[in-house]
Amino acid sequence: MARTVDIERRNKIINVVLTNGSAKINELAQMFNVTTETIRKDVMELHEKNILQKGHGIVLPASSYTENPLPYKISENADAKAKIANYAASLITEKSVVYIDSGTTVLQLANVLNIFESLTIITNSMMAANALSNSKNQLLVTGGELRPKSYSYVGAWTQRVLRQSRIDIAFMGCDGFHTNGPTVGSYRELEAKEVVLNQASKSILLADTSKLTKQGLYCYCMFNELDMIIFERSLTNEEKESVPHSVEIYPL
Repeated sequence: MARTVDIERRNKIINVVLTNGSAKINELAQMFNVTTETIRKDVMELHEKNILQKGHGIVLPASSYTENPLPYKISENADAKAKIANYAASLITEKSVVYIDSGTTVLQLANVLNIFESLTIITNSMMAANALSNSKNQLLVTGGELRPKSYSYVGAWTQRVLRQSRIDIAFMGCDGFHTNGPTVGSYRELEAKEVVLNQASKSILLADTSKLTKQGLYCYCMFNELDMIIFERSLTNEEKESVPHSVEIYPL
């Protein structure tokens, strides 16, 4: 049975993480004047209760506490996402095999792709498939286990289909950024994204600049695995520090 002092500290840790969206292990240790090992034990206890999750040296709320369902996300930063989608579409050539990832920014691109007629479009997003249902392009939907929060297909079935696909250009989404690359909140989605990146000749990340201050639990690729990142505007000098120069960035 946990001691009263441990319970009080863990409750305070929960409050810090939920209030700020994240917290570093070493900062929590300093805040509560305990060792980092003690904090790790606290986090593990809270992880088992599905309250917190530990990322790369950082503590995050469990996805069930923070991940908004996709319909809610669609309305966020809609103008920025539309600008990104229009620019992304300008990079596509006729008769290409295009992959559309899950996520609301990439969903905006799916809507724009209805102007094309000769693409082969592969997607694991139920929402993107619906947006393209009347398209004159060839639409291939992976199928698999439906993940309700993102309306995306995940799991072994999805991965098998993607491994058999040749992709000219993959448009990827993300929940935020870690030091090394883009992040996602679901491990199931991470698995599908990793397969796509291996199959694609070119990979482009679509992200509005609000994502620069957010971080998902799992980093699904390194920056050098991406060919390009498209934001809706030029980055400030401070924002540029979070994105390596090895990636070509296209602000609008």
